[in-house]
Amino acid sequence: MDAAEIDQVRWDAAEIWGQAGDAARLTEFGEALVQERAVLRKRLRNLDHRLTQVLRALALTPGRQFVEQLLRVYHAAGGSDAGAPSGPRFLASLLAEAQTLEDLLPVLSHDGGALWDELRACLFHELLLRGVDAEEIRRRSHNIHFCAPWGGLAWLPQKLADMEHGARFPRRGYSSAAGIGCPAMSSPVALDAAARRVGAGHPVTDATTVRLAEAITGPPEQGNWGAHDVGVFSTERPVTPEELPGVVASLPMECLAGLGVEDRFVFAPCSVGEVWRVLFATASGAGVYGPGVHGAYGRLSAWWSIAGLAGARPDAGPAEVEQQASACTWMRFEAGSEWFHNEINDYGIVALTPDGRRIAVLAATDTD
Repeated sequence: MDAAEIDQVRWDAAEIWGQAGDAARLTEFGEALVQERAVLRKRLRNLDHRLTQVLRALALTPGRQFVEQLLRVYHAAGGSDAGAPSGPRFLASLLAEAQTLEDLLPVLSHDGGALWDELRACLFHELLLRGVDAEEIRRRSHNIHFCAPWGGLAWLPQKLADMEHGARFPRRGYSSAAGIGCPAMSSPVALDAAARRVGAGHPVTDATTVRLAEAITGPPEQGNWGAHDVGVFSTERPVTPEELPGVVASLPMECLAGLGVEDRFVFAPCSVGEVWRVLFATASGAGVYGPGVHGAYGRLSAWWSIAGLAGARPDAGPAEVEQQASACTWMRFEAGSEWFHNEINDYGIVALTPDGRRIAVLAATDTD
């Protein structure tokens, strides 16, 4: 039974055949429907893929005419889900990569309701991250507000914080892409056995909560990384920045399980800006197991992760988060435990509060 024959079957046919006890007719029709659904799903996947190719080509070809035609196709398609390949997050990222602010004005200045709100909001943040002045964007787009009412983008600061400069972005073509990759740890130092023994003498209490874990692990979750581990600990007595590596190496975390005093543990102090760039790259770029969330939501994820690591209040705004994060001592580390794969996309991040009484750790690994 082909598609045309299926369409000719009465809507109440199943009920009629059931009442007549005709199991053979019911079975034959059911199998035909299953087969036709499989054919249609395959065709729909192919159509979606080709539509994404068209939108990608329009977004990446410089020039206002291509931007305007992209909007025409996007409107005709009725938008798409946020996580879809042709969704607003992805399209905003492509547009910001390839188009000038002048040519992007049809997107930024068009107030077309909910269909456009997220696209415009994502594009605004993508441009900010690439160094375009926020006031210039607003002036050129007639002061339209770029605050999406969903997903938390309205929480983000409307200007880049000091820690946000230097973000890295993928380079994409019509059918190819070069990923971001996480910045490597600079000048790592090996932790000696004596420092580990001293660190192990600092009693700690696990203070990890569900809310903190969700905020801190946002980047590897949204970047589809292979595994992550998180821990927040309060210390019985203050820990100094010099003692921090030894204390971290002895923390009761899955990522450090089985690590002996002679096993590799290297660390390096770092700035909050370096941490932000690592977290942004994790969330926005594609992991081995799937795509990331691109620039706008990658920015948001990095901010919320830093807020959790630094111990900011749950209702803190960006200014308070930045102030608290800037006051912390930050460190990166890598370890020779079985949990880590010790490849390019492996890292550990540590935040120590100014009073030395709270240590937060995020470890992430991505491997195929």
